[in-house]
Amino acid sequence: MDEETNDMKSPEKKLPASLEEHLRALLPDKALNHFREQLPSEFLSDASEGLNQVADSKNLDSAVKKLNHDLHRQLAHKKTGKRKRAIGDLSWTYWAIVIILLLTITGFFVIRMFLQH
Repeated sequence: MDEETNDMKSPEKKLPASLEEHLRALLPDKALNHFREQLPSEFLSDASEGLNQVADSKNLDSAVKKLNHDLHRQLAHKKTGKRKRAIGDLSWTYWAIVIILLLTITGFFVIRMFLQH
């Protein structure tokens, strides 16, 4: 019970050792402290469990690369879908502009012919 109250009072969240090692290699101390403050406790437990399952750091690097690749692909797909929904199908807009321009040019020549005769 005494240990739990000490953990609650401390402003820094404790990271599991394996997670701490990986983050220290990637982040400077200031960024690591800021990162700790923002982490929910559920994430810490999930992250430490996942790191314990991966024994070899080479497997970890390939898993991170695969996850990043999949994430970028999914986000790119969502971005194109949003763009299409926001702008809509522009083919009708292009056709409308072409038809209006043709009618305007045709009208110009018809009026010009009537005024010359």
